[in-house]
Amino acid sequence: MAETDSQEKVRPPLLSRMTGLFDWIAGLMVIGLMVWQLVVVLLRYVFSLGAPWASDLLTYFFFFVVILPLVGVVVGNASVRVDVASRAFGPAMVALVDRLALLLFAFAIGWAAWSSLPSTLNSWQLLERSPNVGGLPGYFILKSFVTGTFTALSVTAFVMALKSRPYGEGGGV
Repeated sequence: MAETDSQEKVRPPLLSRMTGLFDWIAGLMVIGLMVWQLVVVLLRYVFSLGAPWASDLLTYFFFFVVILPLVGVVVGNASVRVDVASRAFGPAMVALVDRLALLLFAFAIGWAAWSSLPSTLNSWQLLERSPNVGGLPGYFILKSFVTGTFTALSVTAFVMALKSRPYGEGGGV
């Protein structure tokens, strides 16, 4: 409990509210995903009805469920990792390792954002639809969210790496 409290103090209030809102929306989308999956299964296997757009909607739901909480995971240090060495290090060394890890992450995700940009721009030029025949329009919006999320993750990780203790006094432990 104390670790969560110290992390909340490090996180700016606006960012905390924003990531909380994204988590809440993702939670609602999980419920929507489950309900819609049940509807698709009933329509397909009970009533022998199906539509490609219905399956695409499941993909869209799942996409947003995964992508919305990502910045909050980085900011809140909520990722899953195996940490066997940091207990042997002091807080300064843990903070240095956290900073280096954030810089490496920022570089890698920034490269992914830069690499996805041409595909996203091309998708907007074509107003790309779902690759499935009869699927939902707006595939270019999903690609935009990928590029935007990669950019937000990269900038967030870089800004956090500039701090002397990115995750507060407790570090990444």
